Parts: sequence; structure tokens; C-alpha cells
Amino acid sequence: MNMLQQLDGNKIQNYLSVAVNHSINIIFTMLCYGIINYSRRVTGLIYAQLVFVVILLVPQQPPYVGGLSVNVRNQTDQNQTDQCMLTVGNSIVYKRVGSLWIFPEDPCSLHTCEMHSNATQPTETVTKKQCNDIYCDIDSELRPKEGSCCGECLRTKCLFQNAIYTIGETWENPEDCSHLECVASEQGEASINKYPRKCPSFAKDCPPDLIYSDNCCQYCRNRAHNDDIDLETGDDNDDIWTEDFYRRHPCARECKENETPKLCRYTFVVEWYETLSKACYDCPNNQTDCSRPHCIAADGVPRSITVVNRMMPGPTVEVCQNDIVQVDVKNNLLGESTTIHWHGMHMKETPYMDGVPHITQCPISPHSTFRYKFKAENTGTHFWHSHTGMQRGDGVFGVFIVNQPRSKDAHSHLYDFDLPEHKIIVQDWVHVPGISMFASHHHSRGDNKPPNILINGKGRFYNAILDQNKHEEEVFIETTQPMQIETEENMMDLRDDYIPANSSLNKLHAEEILLQPLVNSVVKNISTNGNDFRSRLAANTTKHHAKRSAEIDIDLKLLPLKVFNVKHGYRYRFRIINAEFLNCPIKVSIDNHTLTAINSDGYDFEAVDVGSIVTYAGERFDFIVNANQIIDNYWIRFKGLMDCDERFTSAFQVAILRYDGAPLEEPTAKLGYDHQPEGIELNVLNRGSGHFDSLTIAELNALPYYNNVPGIDRRVLKPTADYKFFVYYDFYRKDNPVFHPSKYYGVNATLHESNRLFTPQLNHISWEFPASALFSSRDSIDDKHFCNETSLQSQGIDCRHQFCQCQHVLQVPLGSIVELIIVDEGFTYDANHPFHLHGNAFRVIGLERLGKNVTIEHVKKLESLGLLKRNMMEPPIKDTVTVPDGGYTILRFAAYNPGFWLFHCHIEFHAEIGMALVLKVGSNDDMPLAPKTFPTCHDFLREDDFESSNSASKLFTLNCWHSHLLYIMFGFFLSRVSL
Repeated sequence: MNMLQQLDGNKIQNYLSVAVNHSINIIFTMLCYGIINYSRRVTGLIYAQLVFVVILLVPQQPPYVGGLSVNVRNQTDQNQTDQCMLTVGNSIVYKRVGSLWIFPEDPCSLHTCEMHSNATQPTETVTKKQCNDIYCDIDSELRPKEGSCCGECLRTKCLFQNAIYTIGETWENPEDCSHLECVASEQGEASINKYPRKCPSFAKDCPPDLIYSDNCCQYCRNRAHNDDIDLETGDDNDDIWTEDFYRRHPCARECKENETPKLCRYTFVVEWYETLSKACYDCPNNQTDCSRPHCIAADGVPRSITVVNRMMPGPTVEVCQNDIVQVDVKNNLLGESTTIHWHGMHMKETPYMDGVPHITQCPISPHSTFRYKFKAENTGTHFWHSHTGMQRGDGVFGVFIVNQPRSKDAHSHLYDFDLPEHKIIVQDWVHVPGISMFASHHHSRGDNKPPNILINGKGRFYNAILDQNKHEEEVFIETTQPMQIETEENMMDLRDDYIPANSSLNKLHAEEILLQPLVNSVVKNISTNGNDFRSRLAANTTKHHAKRSAEIDIDLKLLPLKVFNVKHGYRYRFRIINAEFLNCPIKVSIDNHTLTAINSDGYDFEAVDVGSIVTYAGERFDFIVNANQIIDNYWIRFKGLMDCDERFTSAFQVAILRYDGAPLEEPTAKLGYDHQPEGIELNVLNRGSGHFDSLTIAELNALPYYNNVPGIDRRVLKPTADYKFFVYYDFYRKDNPVFHPSKYYGVNATLHESNRLFTPQLNHISWEFPASALFSSRDSIDDKHFCNETSLQSQGIDCRHQFCQCQHVLQVPLGSIVELIIVDEGFTYDANHPFHLHGNAFRVIGLERLGKNVTIEHVKKLESLGLLKRNMMEPPIKDTVTVPDGGYTILRFAAYNPGFWLFHCHIEFHAEIGMALVLKVGSNDDMPLAPKTFPTCHDFLREDDFESSNSASKLFTLNCWHSHLLYIMFGFFLSRVSL
């Protein structure tokens, strides 16, 4: 007797009802999806249901499963009153009670023939299947499928060791050093391809002590000239004048955990120099000569420069975290001082090494040497540069990298190589010394627009080359014709009435160029936008005989470009540094390649794939390039914005990304300023958040391990800061006594609009450097000498309507949380300003543009209403940031580092005339002591010293007379005694 025979009729009916319901559910699901396409958990659930149904139905005849229906037949015959009649097309079809079926055109509807209680005829019931409870594994997605209700789970990603990789992504298997790639089949299903690692060729004769491993490959480290070389006294060694010396420096090494820090010694010699000097031999006609020691070709336009060790960029300093950096800076400039700032270093224990003249140290005077010595604590991409005058724009800058062990790098799994040769440093480039351009712009009609850009000191003057191509015939320079001079406010004509032909100024300049006569000298027509002093002269009709005659004709197309080499199948970390000194933001992109941005100013953020990155003066970015394109040459493009855009100079530059195996030729893609890269634009110019095609810095997310780092930890993000400062600015129409003395030629009394200079100020205050360095003389300086907006208002001084210049200082206690709301009012110009904070990094918690212009009163009103946007979750970390025109940027940090720290616009023309302030952190007693023999400087104005000197001289003279008298009297006495 079976199970059904042991049960009464009601129980049998109940069991059968349950069985049918389970059967319907299972069969419907199988028909919708196909059992092979289930995720493991769903498949297991179906199997369990199926086993349950089989147990219930063992005594009965197995159901018949048809193509579209399942008929359950009773042991007794049934007539048509036990069937459902259907009309399918033009045919009548009967389905028995208990049958199930679906129609191909509607796979989500399940039809059943059911006999309800108290009914005389069976009826068709339609049940709609819901797909909400269907899910796929983490590496799969639910995709539509013809004839299926909810589709099928298709593996669209690769799962490897609990990590998910997208199609096209590559990674390393740490177990066997193989190279893995996630690929797609013809059906779109993802799978993993495995490749053995391809290591670069290895020198078999490499000494054992120089062999090291990195990323499962063996390498041979280049031995320094002498590992025990005394770099401190390296002046007598020519090696310090070559780039190779710094590539082989013993501190430029693979960093290891728990290793003993090194003392890294360098010597910097700062001096005036010249592009295309005698060291260049036949450059650029022979491009090999362009790589000779001391040869600085730049873009082929001769000009005087200021450099370190006759290199531009200067020496690369690459060390490991916590190494001690010691640099002896020798000032060989002729009558000009200098300092070196270590941009990105906070100088926690050595604030007097920050390199800001008259704030942290006295300037290094000519013919003297100053030793910088500090701990390299902040890892990442940084740079060093002069913080004196226009020297950064003239060439005094270089790469400064602080590495860490790869095991500590949170993004190390995203790239294969971080090579020394993949560092990019960009600079805006003018064809006269920076101070000449500065004086011309601020005291006359000269412009401030860079005509060109250089990459690692190299590049071509493409606008001049394009001009040469348009005008193949030779032309003479004619300066008596009107010439366009582009100024910050507008463009104007320079005519003969500006520099009369018979003026003494022309005679002076004519004497200055005796060695470079203009008359009958044939040159190429090189557009320099009026910056070249010869293009500003009136016609000179006198022929001068000189030792050196006409200029050397240089074919600008032959100047070498910077080349960055990669190997197909690998991912490379690139580092870009913006060392510019004018207002020329750079948009960088690589043809056919995506940039994976991972770090800025030395601080990691969540990786983001972008098409281009905009960098402002002082900023640094790290990004990854996946060499996964066809083996070829590709343009790396650098497009100038703001004062370099199409309104002014249309400055652009290129370098080459060259795959191993590609021909040694330049890419064939079209060059020009109008090129626009595809994809998201990171750090976009003068734009706020919420755009699909761009990202601001404030929209990035810092990695969480910075939450315990002093100065930028989580407590920085508390709801209300301890101190909040509004710092606002614009270009103001004021009688700046330096450039517009009201007694002689006030700002409203100038004859030409182009001669009028608007002064950039912070809170209507221009910074004034003190005679003594604030740090070393802090105990002798009364804080009453400092000023800020509040202190001036309390004295009844209205800086909005008069020119104010003083030592603008904001003072905060040590350890306090500080918020700076920086506002660009933006009424005078459509400009942009990057700001840099010394001694501290900060969180960028807000960045928005409100309009073309905005008042500080309006921003304060928005803040009082809680309408200024802030990101308080994981805001990014930087030390240099842009402020959009007509907008604001909000910074937060903990004042953990005692000292005097400069906060300034990183455009040199603005900072040098006062667009800066100082943040004094802590009291004088909180600050560390400077070395006992630390240099000091001060004014000398005391007249009493002179009077006391004269008194001493008179006293000395009187004493001499007394001595002579006593001597005579003594002699007379002796003569009398002898008698």
C-alpha cells in the first residue's frame, strides 16, 4: 500500500494541491530561464523544491512535459467538460485540467487550466511572473534573452581572489608573477587569460650586489660614480652638472620598509645662463648635440635664463620617506639674492628651512652659500623652486620626489612600473627674462601672456613654426608699423608716438644691441607678441660693425621633443608637476589613452578615469597610463588656458608617448590649439560641480587612511571650525604707490587704458615683506605691527577706498581647526587663481562657481543661511588649489605645525606685488629654535651709531694728544735728571 492509499481523500487532495503548486513554480522558472543560466544559490533552491515535489508525486504517474504545456492525466477518461478550450490562431485547442503552458510572444505569462470548487467548467488562469527575486552572482549581470521572461545571468566581469576586474583590465598574479587579463568571448561572456610575465632584458654580467627584484623581474641597479662620494664637496666633480649624476644618485633607490634613512647630499649652483649657448654645438641641426651637458635648447628662441647647475629643469631630488635632505645652495648670481622653497614639504621640525625670503629666512646673498637640511616626511610628487622674484619663471625649479615602499602604496595594484623617466614638469615660457616682462607689464604697456609652453625644458614654438609655414618668403622686421600688444584688459596698438625715433630711449637700446644689428639682417618672422625688446624699437637706420654679425638662423622645426617610452601590455605611473609662474593653466591629455588619476599634491584619492586633467601653477597630479593600444607613437598634448588661450597666445605644446617597437618618428595626428580631448575633464577651469563631463577637485574622495594623519585627520571635519576666515580678492582700481603714485600718474590719470594697472589684493590688503625674517626675529617683533581687515577697521582705515599695504597676518592657536573660505569676486577680469599654503595640507570641502562675479557680502549671506555646499565625508587633500572666477573654495585643516606660513596666489606676478598673507600658528614659544648661527637681516637706520663712532674717534684723537704731551714731559724730566 503506497502513501496515497494510507491517506483519506481530503489529505490526498491537499498533498496534490501542494505538489501542483510546486510543479508550476519549478516548471515556469525553468521555461523562463533555462536551468543552466542560474546563479548557484537560485539553482540550489530549485533543486530543493524539485526533490520535495518528487517525494509527493512518487506514487503517481510522472507528468508529461511538453514544449509549451504540461498535461496531468487522470486514470479515468475525461470528456470536454474537463478541458479548457482555447482559440489559437484559427484553431481550437483543448487543454486538460492541470495543464500548464506559455506562449512564446509573452514568456512572462503562465497559463493553467484549473477546476475551481463549485464550478461546472474548468477555466484558464493567467499568472504574471515577477523578476524581482532573481539575482546573479557578483561577476554576472541579468541580460535579456529571446523567449525568456527575466533574461539570463551572463558573466560580464572577472572574479579573481575575491576581486572584480572589468573587461580589458589587466593585473598581476602575485603567486606566480603571471600577467592576467579579463577578456570577452564572442557572446560577451568574460573570462581570464593568463600570460607569463615579460621582463625587460637583464644584464648577465651585473654584479650580485647590484641585482634587485621589482614586480617579479630582476634588474641591475646602476652603480653611482662612487657610492662613498662626498657629495657635500662635489663642486670639483663635473658629475654634479649632468642629469645622469642625479639618476644614479645613491638616494634614488627602491625604498624598503624599516630601512635606515640616508643622508642625501646635493649642491645647487644658481647662476645666469643662456639658451642655445656654446655648449649646444650644432643643436638643433644635430639633435644629439641638444643632449650635451649644459645645453639648454628650450624652444629655440635665444634668451637669458637663471638656472641651477646649468640644467633646466634643475637637478632631480629623489629620496625615500624620512631621508635627510641636505642641499648647499651657492648663489653665483650677479648682484641678486635667491632662496629655494621645497614645495610640498611641511618642515614640521625645521620651519626655518621653508625657503621664503623675509618670512622663514633671510635671502641668500650673492657669493654666499646656504645649507638646507630637513627630513623628507611627506611622500609623493613635489618640486623645488626659487621663491625670489621671477627666478622660477626663468628656470630655477626641479623635480622633488619622496618615495615610499611599494607595499605601503594603496594604488600599487593599479600599475606595473613607476619609472624615474616618467616625470613631467611643465612651465610657461616667455622669450625675455621674467623681470623684464614684469617691469614692462607693471610700469608700461607690456603684456603678461606666455607665448609658449615647455615640457621638461623642451618644446617647439609651434605658433612661430605655423607662421613660418604660412610665410615661406623671408621678411624684414618693421617696427615703424603698428604692432599688436596684448594686455590683461584688452588689446591695443603700439605706434611711433610711444617710442619716438629720435628719443634717447632708442639711442640707448641701439647701443645695447651693437652685437646684434637689425638693419639688413634677414630673420624668420617669429611672432613674440611684442615681448622681444627689438620688436619694440623704432626703425634703426645705422649699420653697426661688430665682432658678431647677424643672428644664427634656427630652424625651429628641428628642436627636439620630450619622448616617454612604454611597453605594450604594461601600466605606468606618470607624475606631472606644474612649475609655471604666470596665469596659464595646462590641460594634459594623451591621444587614444585614458588617464587614471590617483593622487594630487602627494595625497591619494579614489581612482577616477578621465580624458584630461587641468593643472594650475603649483599643483601636481599622478595618473596611470595603460599601454594597451596599437604599438605606435601618440601625442601627449598640453593646452594652455586663461592667458594662454585663443584670446591671447593660443599656446600649446606636445610630447611623444612611444611604444617599444614603434618607429622612431613623430605621430601623424594633426597638431593645433583647437584639439579637444574626449572624456571627463578633471579639475576643470572656472566650473562648479554636478556636470557629467567634468569633475572638480571637491568631487573626489580621499582614501580613509588619512583620517589619522595630523593636520588633516577626521576631527578637521567637525561641524563647526574653531576659526573661520573669509579671504576674498579681485583686481582693484587703486593708486598703488609703486605703480601709480597719485602725485604724478595716478590710476585714473593715465593717458592710455593699457597703462592702467589694477592691483590684486586679499581683503583689500597688499602684503608687505618685513626687513627682518619673521621667524628668526619673532621675539623682537611686536604683534601690533601685524594687520588684518578687522584691525584696520578698528583704526578707522577704509581699505576699500584707499590703498592698504602691511604685514597681513592671521593668528590661530596651535592645534585649532581652521576654515578658510576663499572668494574670487571676479568683477575686473575673467581670471583664475591657484592658492598654495605653506606648512600644512588641507581638506577641500567645497568648490563652486556662483556666476561671472559675486560679492563677498553675498557669499557671507549664503553662509549664514547654510547654503554653501560642503563635502564632509571624505573630502580630498591638497596643498595647492584653484578658486573659480566668481566662486569660492573652502579649505579645512588643523593648525598642527607652529610657525609663520605663507598663503599666497601661486601666479608670480600677483604674489610679488602683495597677493599673499601669513598664517601664524601658535605662539612664539611653540616654535622650534633656529640654529645658533642662523643668518639674520635687518634695516640699518640708526644715526646714534654714527655719532658714537665720531665721539670715539674724537676721544681717540684727544687721548693721542694727551699721550704725546705726557711723552714730551717725561722726556724733559729725564733730560733734567741726567744733567
